[in-house]
Amino acid sequence: MITVQHTKESLSRAFVHAIAGRAGVNCTGERAFDYGIDGTFRPVTIRGNRRIESSFPLDYQLKATKSWNIEDTNIGYNLESKTYNDLVTRDPDGVGAVLILLCLPPEDETWVEFSEEYMTLRKCCYYTVLSGEPVTNENSTRKILIPRSNVFTADALRELLEAERRRKVGDGEAA
Repeated sequence: MITVQHTKESLSRAFVHAIAGRAGVNCTGERAFDYGIDGTFRPVTIRGNRRIESSFPLDYQLKATKSWNIEDTNIGYNLESKTYNDLVTRDPDGVGAVLILLCLPPEDETWVEFSEEYMTLRKCCYYTVLSGEPVTNENSTRKILIPRSNVFTADALRELLEAERRRKVGDGEAA
């Protein structure tokens, strides 16, 4: 039997892949080595009668936790400083990155329900693009607040990818 941490990781990957599939986005999630990014979203465009990946990918870092709380209109989470630093120190001219947080209920047995008719994965993922100064002590945590309106959905993913495209080319249309 795998560890609880690996179970949480598997569930977060399943959630993200389901959302990417619904959004019509190619999603890679397996890396040979872990250097702070868990995967990449790649939009698919149509050229003639072919579907091809666009030139505007977006990297993602996944976290899954039972240790989250609601703070007014935000989700509060204590992110490891090293992960925070990995995200805020990325080259601004490079590929953007989004943090995706799967907020699980406290009771493990309620995380996933299966039947012949449905599969339910509780609760949901929230997303944020982090910015700011790196934390000096990488052996600490940094509290982050994610707006509760940032529920990770297919529409939200498409909007994130469009924002990344605009960030790279400006407000004009991509070639």
